[in-house]
Amino acid sequence: MSDLQRMIRIYDRMMRSSYQRRYYENSGYFNFGYWGGGAASQREASEALVDKLASNIGPDAGPILDVACGLGASTQRLTRSWPATAISAINISPAQLDAAQARAPDCSFRVMDATKLDFPDGYFAAVICVEAAFHFDTRDKFLAEAFRVLKPGGVLVLSDILFRAMPKAVFEASRVPAANHVADISAYRARFEAAGYGAIEVTDATDACLGAFRRNLAGWPGRERRAGRMKLSRSLGTGLVFRLLAAYFGLTCRSYLLVAARKPA
Repeated sequence: MSDLQRMIRIYDRMMRSSYQRRYYENSGYFNFGYWGGGAASQREASEALVDKLASNIGPDAGPILDVACGLGASTQRLTRSWPATAISAINISPAQLDAAQARAPDCSFRVMDATKLDFPDGYFAAVICVEAAFHFDTRDKFLAEAFRVLKPGGVLVLSDILFRAMPKAVFEASRVPAANHVADISAYRARFEAAGYGAIEVTDATDACLGAFRRNLAGWPGRERRAGRMKLSRSLGTGLVFRLLAAYFGLTCRSYLLVAARKPA
């Protein structure tokens, strides 16, 4: 089994686990979310993250490409602001795409590698990618492909993660290609400049996204127990797992970034 197939299998399993579905309120989301606007739940924060990124896309923009759409929650959210027929979405997992198609039936979904976009040059007005570019082999190839398929003046918006310095084996275990490691935000921004983008805005939203997600994740089982939705024995076991996950993300993730960059007109 290839590394890519292993990653697909891992995410297919995680996204369909009962606790993940419950934590995300069966919304189909699977991201850290944006908590800076006062979100009260993981679902609200995940919706707010998509809205925050989409606010950089003009109201009359189209067509739009949702890259690494997962179970289709981000794609469905985009249909609140743009016609479903103007939205295409891609993912590498057929199982996830089946769920996405059911969630947003009027959008177009295709199995596709983000580093090998099978679309014409200058086709999209906007490309959005929520919390996935660090997995692509490589992020630089994706930036080049997104640039190619954007119309002049089109915008790429994404949330992305910079990881702490780790041995190559740890990067690989986390399904993050070592080539995607950059030293800091300045070096990260330089990758967009090298790909040809202009009007590059990189916002450090580490506390509003990563930090708040970790706090919410660690405290969720206890809140479920106090609300009578989870038994004590179950909340203790789940609480330990979720606290370990929150600690893992704190140890491995350094910065959470919100990015908007345009292809020069």
